[in-house]
Amino acid sequence: MNARKFETPYIGVDTGKEFDILYGASGEFSVVVAMKNPVIQHSAAAADYDEFQNMLTGIIKILGDGYLLQKQDILYKAPFDPPTATEYLQQKFNAHFAGRAALRIDTYLTITRQVKKGRFYVYDAKQLRDFRIAIIKVTDVLKAAKCEPILLNETQISDLIRRVLAMRFGKGSFSLNNFKPTDTEILMGDRAIRCIPLVNSENVDMPSEIGTFTELNENEAVRGFPVDMLSFLNSVPAFEAILYNQVIEIPAQQFLLNKLEVKRKRHSGIPDPANLLCVEDIDQLLKDVARNGQLLVNVHYSIVLSAPASDIQRSVNFIESALFQLGIIPNQNAYNQLELFRAAMPGNGVELKNYDWFLTTSDAALCLFFKERQMEDEPSSFRIRLTDRKGIPVAIDPADLPMRTGRINNRNKFVLGPSGSGKSFFMNSLVEQYLLFNVDVVIVDVGHSYSGLCAYYGGKYITWSDERPITMNPFLITEDEYNLEKKDNLVTLIALLWKGAGGSVSTIERDVLTAAVSGYYALAFSEGPNVDLSFNGFYEFALNKIPEIKNEERIPFDLDEFRYVLKKFYRGGEYESILNEASDQSLLTEPFVVYEIDALQDNAVLLPIVTLIIMDVFIQKMRNRKNQRKVLILEEAWRALMSPIMSSFLLYLNKTVRKFWGEVIEVTQELSDIISNPVVKDSIINNSDTVILLDQRKFRDNYGEIAKVLSISPTEQRKIFTINQLDNKDNRARFNEVYIRRGSVGEVYGVEVSRHQYYVYTTEKPEKNAVQVYVHYFGTYPAALDAFLMDMDRSGTAPGDFINKINQHNKPLTFFT
Repeated sequence: MNARKFETPYIGVDTGKEFDILYGASGEFSVVVAMKNPVIQHSAAAADYDEFQNMLTGIIKILGDGYLLQKQDILYKAPFDPPTATEYLQQKFNAHFAGRAALRIDTYLTITRQVKKGRFYVYDAKQLRDFRIAIIKVTDVLKAAKCEPILLNETQISDLIRRVLAMRFGKGSFSLNNFKPTDTEILMGDRAIRCIPLVNSENVDMPSEIGTFTELNENEAVRGFPVDMLSFLNSVPAFEAILYNQVIEIPAQQFLLNKLEVKRKRHSGIPDPANLLCVEDIDQLLKDVARNGQLLVNVHYSIVLSAPASDIQRSVNFIESALFQLGIIPNQNAYNQLELFRAAMPGNGVELKNYDWFLTTSDAALCLFFKERQMEDEPSSFRIRLTDRKGIPVAIDPADLPMRTGRINNRNKFVLGPSGSGKSFFMNSLVEQYLLFNVDVVIVDVGHSYSGLCAYYGGKYITWSDERPITMNPFLITEDEYNLEKKDNLVTLIALLWKGAGGSVSTIERDVLTAAVSGYYALAFSEGPNVDLSFNGFYEFALNKIPEIKNEERIPFDLDEFRYVLKKFYRGGEYESILNEASDQSLLTEPFVVYEIDALQDNAVLLPIVTLIIMDVFIQKMRNRKNQRKVLILEEAWRALMSPIMSSFLLYLNKTVRKFWGEVIEVTQELSDIISNPVVKDSIINNSDTVILLDQRKFRDNYGEIAKVLSISPTEQRKIFTINQLDNKDNRARFNEVYIRRGSVGEVYGVEVSRHQYYVYTTEKPEKNAVQVYVHYFGTYPAALDAFLMDMDRSGTAPGDFINKINQHNKPLTFFT
């Protein structure tokens, strides 16, 4: 067999001050721009596709006739390479994802200035100057559209050309192996390359109407969800790399219009049905050009597919089937495989033959341009890791970056997810990663959701029982700590003790309580240790002071009711210890504290009081640890504070925490919490710029009300109802999805973790108990988890059976087998 030499279609690269120029063999010259498509996959923003289309239309008009615009979107798979981690659970997270095939998309825009065919290239300074001006204008447009353009230099251009030739992308070395073109494909070692042109110019099978995007139709939940016209390229089976080559040639407009007019007259002169249809098409085209100011362009699309030779037909069948569903029948007789492959090289669209092009308007041509990009890690030093919707880790900043960019004005978060939606699992993942950044975390919980994580980190886990109630002395403060804020908090606490969570105090009653608190501390700070700073001391003082105020001001105040109701918190009363015994002062410096008050859920008297006192402790921590990031998480316990008496305190806390490098996260699963209570909207939602939603299908019938309260736009609702509804579960561990809206726009992420993290987060009682058995025997969580999972795998039984066996014997598998 005679071997033919493959000649690259380039003269070389001319390095310049502003950018490097790639010269083709015929004298045409190009600039290659790396860019990012502005539409994020699964963004549900139909308008973004239109905006990208308009931006590309503007670029075509900037360039004008004599230019080629070539866009190459390269999809390839690369193993996920996690960053280095030193913390045990993060190491296990990395190991869980390491090597997972990650789909990557690289996009390049090549702008080529053509020269007249058949002529020798002649240097033209004016032409090059005009070219440079056009390139600068185009890059400015790309920057304005947030496409992050980067003009490639000589080294980068050469690397891109070599990678296209080898169809090997990403990082790492590669080689061009046994390049063998045939009529139907190009063979490279054990791989095959197939070039699939989307249009057969002899018989153009395209839809009569086309848009900038298409819509999913897989199931009711995702029906109508906008995606890229070529989004199916993300799901092609068995492929190694795909290069989607999109080329537009901008011809001289008047010359082309004259040719079309001549063609129209020629067809109209012969009264034949086919000719009449041709005349109608030309008339419609000319009307679009005249009415809408559109440009006529020649366009070419081809999909260059690389796959193992044994699998390539399966990949091709998938692509052809997907195109057929769009109303596109690709060319089945593309025997010019080498020509098409060469034309897919950067800046080499000039080699396309007449039969590779078809004529249309610029708007129609751009509809089939690929417009999407994937989620990427956000540039920040404070990030948590979730996954994209394909199961690849992605790092986002939940607080600092969106604050700096003005996306949000506070770090507070509101979390809504029905029972079973993965809410506790997500919150455990969030807390675990917050603790990596030396964040002080205080949690008020009512369901033991954080006991495993707290034990893993060696935090303080404080539970309520009648024998050991949670006690504090909010009245024990120094003169330096006493201020208007502290006084208001104490007045709110006293009002809550008196009127209960559902009650309210009048203006007169609040003023009397305020005067009593002021008088109490004026006496205490003047007489020093002689005054008992506790609830007992205040109660005794108030019973003497309030009658004086009544008589002096001649105002009504039910002193008998006040004395009777508050008596149970006084010395000898049922709850005397709650407000008279100082709390553990080490809690103010403890980085992780969980208050578990599940036993108080049904106690209408104590639940709001204890919750308020805990929040007051957080406020002390917030003020005293000024250089420490702080987070207060209120699980269902915050519902105890939804009363007129508490609303001002909730509002104050949510507004003030921002000033002290902190945030409040309120978590709920009850729909009624959102819809029925104005305190939620005024005190919490209006001051939580980040909204986090788990699976909302249970709420779908009432979602209009939720959307109104949370200010969720129709576009955002489309995203929310795709949670856990996409076909994205292959080759992944168990996961749930979560919607996180920072500001007005949100994204859906996956919450997928390692098995080690799962058994730290788990809220299932049998699983918790079994893990604790191993912790008891092995001493530390890392050693216990390693042994626990190794024994589970070695047992050869289902996880549930293994866990039952461990709980039954109350010892690790090694000790009873």
